[in-house]
This record gives sequence, structure tokens and C-alpha cells, in this order.
Amino acid sequence: MHGLKGVVAVITGSGRGIGEQIARRYASEGARLVIADINEDAVLSLSEELQREGVDVLPLTVDVADPGAATRLIAESTGHFGRIDVLVNNAGVIRVKRFLETTPEDWDYMQNVNARGLFFCVQACAKQMLSQTPLADGRPTGKIINMASIAGRAGRKFMCAYSASKAAVIMITQSAASECSPKVTVNSICPGPVDTDMWIQIDAEWTAIENKPIGTAWRERVQAVPMARAQTSEDVASMAYFLASKDSDFITGQSYHVDGGVLML
Repeated sequence: MHGLKGVVAVITGSGRGIGEQIARRYASEGARLVIADINEDAVLSLSEELQREGVDVLPLTVDVADPGAATRLIAESTGHFGRIDVLVNNAGVIRVKRFLETTPEDWDYMQNVNARGLFFCVQACAKQMLSQTPLADGRPTGKIINMASIAGRAGRKFMCAYSASKAAVIMITQSAASECSPKVTVNSICPGPVDTDMWIQIDAEWTAIENKPIGTAWRERVQAVPMARAQTSEDVASMAYFLASKDSDFITGQSYHVDGGVLML
């Protein structure tokens, strides 16, 4: 399969988990990649592995919470490849805290990465995409994919600040889509409980609050999935591939639940 042959894709938070799997899926479809993550070792390791497989990869160590990171990321990516066809804003962080115990530092930690960092990555990349020509006549000049969450669709205990940051992602997606159409499409993905390191953290912090055994929060969430299994990074990567592909050229401003039916709206 080479559905993304020649496409230049920038993926933040691609050192592990969902972002890593999206990078691997895009690579298998022929894309040229910018792998960006705060973890330099993870970026270099994945980059070297993909390069051995013949993938054209630019590894970048990036902290999207840094106010100047977005501009540098887009400038370095464009300087190397000449254009950017797809941006996946996947970088994200979480802290599970009681509402009354959430501190200003907790709030800023999540907002600075999940909402502010994402916003300025969208802004910087949209400027580049709006200035370039499409890969083929009649196609968008670029596609932006934001990682939201079903937590951004409804408030829930212990996750107020995180849910607020992901609700912001959905609103950023819709607003950017309105202003950047018809040249650039902007969509988001709302995963449910995905079997990644982030959910290991969520489970540990959640069960500590409720004084329950480790693993309880994760098992309870998986048991509530109508599709009767845990969600994988590959499930999310499949949607990320669709939104990057030609098949989604007429779709913009949408936020897709990829959660096995946990949240049905």
C-alpha cells in the first residue's frame, strides 16, 4: 500500500504510543516523515529504524509547550522537505487529580501542551499550507489532524483540566477549519481508553485517589467498551491514515470518536 506516497507528514508526540504508531502507518503508506517529540532518544531510535527500512525521516526534538517551538518545527520541516502536506498534532499530557486539588501548575501543564501548544502548531502550519500548491489539481493544499479525546466531549471526575484542554482542541479544530477552508482541511480524532503508557499513568493516579488496586481503573474502562476489547494505537492510526488520505479530501471541521462505542452521540 502506498496511499501516502510522496506526502510529507509532521507528527508531534511521535516518540511512543499513538504518535509512534501513526508514524509507522504513514511510513508503510509511503510518506516522508518529520518525527517530533520531547524525548530525543525515542525520536532518534524510531528515526533510525525507519531509515533502515528506506523511509525518508527528519527527527526533531521538540517541546510544544515552548512558545517558540511551533514556528521552529514548521520552519525546520519546510526547510528540509520544501512543504508540509499533513500535520498530526498528537503531543499530549495528563494528570489525574481531584477537582478541588488541581493546582495552577497542573492546569498550566496540561493546557500548555494540549491546547496552547497545539493551537500554535496549527497556526504555524496553516500559514505554510495556505501558501503552497496542492499535490494534485483539485485537492487541498494541506491537512491538519488534531488529537482530541472523548474526554473533551463530556466532563468526568478527576479529569477536569484534561477534559477542558481536549474540549479546546475540538473548538480549535472547528474554528481553524472554518477559516482555512477550502484550501486546508482540519479535523480531529477523539480516542477512548487506548492501551498505551498514558493509560498506565491514568490507572495508577486514578486508583491511588480511590484507594483501589492498580489495574482497576483500566479494567473497568475496558469492560465498558461495547466492542468488548481494549483500544489499540493501531485503531487510532487507521483513522489518522484516512484523514491524511485522498479519501477524506471533502471532510473538514469534524471530530471523530474512535473509542469502540464508549461515547455515542
